[in-house]
Amino acid sequence: MLFLPKRRTKGDDNPETDPGAELENAFLYPSFVKEKGFDERGNLILIICGKKYVVYPFDTHIDEAINLASRWRPHQVTYDRIVHLRSWIRENHQHGHNLPYKDLESMKSCRHFVERVIHREFAPAKHLFVEGYRYCLKENTRIFSNHRKQG
Repeated sequence: MLFLPKRRTKGDDNPETDPGAELENAFLYPSFVKEKGFDERGNLILIICGKKYVVYPFDTHIDEAINLASRWRPHQVTYDRIVHLRSWIRENHQHGHNLPYKDLESMKSCRHFVERVIHREFAPAKHLFVEGYRYCLKENTRIFSNHRKQG
């Protein structure tokens, strides 16, 4: 299991004033994620599978999604899958579903986790939001499919 230490914030571990900071932070993320720096507001900018992702201070879910994706086979890791997973981890937390996910070991298990969250999310009023429910399930299947069109 990959351990992601506390995320670096603007002003932390400055390589100009701390010679060991650059080396120390080199192991913060897996190889498919690079730190690009910070935007004008101090938000961390990551490059995930070659695409820019702005990490806002309250966004801890992206780290959890990256951690899970680090367990997948390299060809399975895509920007779209990571961001999709991050969104449903957030839904799981914010809406109090509290389904376990931190020990998921494969992309397939992450796909099934998202399906469980979708079922829980729509359970109270599935009959009122049938189209939205079906769309979320279909989108989850599309994103986690084996097609290599995702980013």
